[in-house]
Amino acid sequence: MADFFTLVNVGLIIIALAWLVQLYHVVKTDKNITPFFILAYIVGVSLLVVSGYIAKLPVSYFELGTLVMAAVVLVFVLVKK
Repeated sequence: MADFFTLVNVGLIIIALAWLVQLYHVVKTDKNITPFFILAYIVGVSLLVVSGYIAKLPVSYFELGTLVMAAVVLVFVLVKK
C-alpha cells in the first residue's frame, strides 16, 4: 500500500480530483475556470516534477512548461475577478 502513495501517484490523484471539481463546477454553475482547479493542478504537476527530481530523472520540460502555463492562467483568472 505504501507504494501506491508515491509522489507521482499523489500528484496524479490531485490532478484528477481537480478535474472532477472543475467538471462539477462547469456542469452545476458556470463555464469559468475556477482558481481552485488551477491551483490544485499546479500542486499536482509540482509533485510530478519533484518526484522526477528525487528519482534523479532528466528534467521533463513538458511538466515544467505546463506548470508555468498553469501559473500564467491562474494569474489571469485572479486578475480578471
